[in-house]
Amino acid sequence: MNWIIAKSVTSPSESSKVITKVRAGLRPSQKILIRRIPVNLLLFRVGHFWVEFLHEDESEIDEVMKNSRERGLKEKDLVDDDENPLQSSSKANGFRESYGWYPAGFPFQPMNIFNGKNIISSDGTLNGDHPKRRKKDHNKELTELTPTKDRNAGRKKNNNDHSCRAFDPHQNGHFHVEKINFTTSPYLLPNDTRNEEQIFDEIRQFAEEFDAIQPDGTHEEWSWAGDSYKETNCHTFLFLLLATCNLADPDCIGLKQDRHFIRYKRSLDQRNKKAKDKTKKRIKLVQKLSDISRKAKSE
Repeated sequence: MNWIIAKSVTSPSESSKVITKVRAGLRPSQKILIRRIPVNLLLFRVGHFWVEFLHEDESEIDEVMKNSRERGLKEKDLVDDDENPLQSSSKANGFRESYGWYPAGFPFQPMNIFNGKNIISSDGTLNGDHPKRRKKDHNKELTELTPTKDRNAGRKKNNNDHSCRAFDPHQNGHFHVEKINFTTSPYLLPNDTRNEEQIFDEIRQFAEEFDAIQPDGTHEEWSWAGDSYKETNCHTFLFLLLATCNLADPDCIGLKQDRHFIRYKRSLDQRNKKAKDKTKKRIKLVQKLSDISRKAKSE
């Protein structure tokens, strides 16, 4: 069996790089980062998983945003004379394109562990971009540097009131990589001829469809159930994204370093014979991600 030595790609501001052995023909993405901050109940840390794209022009700032920041405008002030949001669409304005899944807001459903309900749940929203979350940011002065604890809503659409690109509220983490537990880049399988822009487009499409209203009128929820098959959250979103876009993660999932993935997959596998259509689809996708990530890796 043929193997090559490769370095996993990390943010330019990160000094540590993981040296891995992967199958000949696999290649790491040079412009996609998988970010993980696992849940830690002992530290009261909620955690978050998300994906980032690296663009060379992300630090460029347009005149609208530059003037707004110099004047110290709050989020509520970023509107035109007709009270419509300013469209800062010409530049990224320092915001890194990124995607993650969030609860729309409170109240959560009450805990109920006896009748199969999710422990906590809410309407879900891509990048936390929901009126309830935006309202919490209304009176704040927010920039690409604003810490996640002070920002509730990112933006799910391109050409929004902050940036030409969509962004997750955790995107500021690349300025503080020491707070991110695990960063890897996905790998393309042998004979995969897609370029980075094509993969960007596929991930964007996945995110848009995950956030869309379904034909039956329902919308995907956000829920937490201790890594149960029942839940749908930022972990679920990332796992399904990678599998759907045929991207391997040998440096984390392949090495069994993601305990959320391990527990979630175990729960899905135990449900296999009783699974309904939605869960059956997820069982197949998570198994696929496990297989391609594990087989891409060898010591």
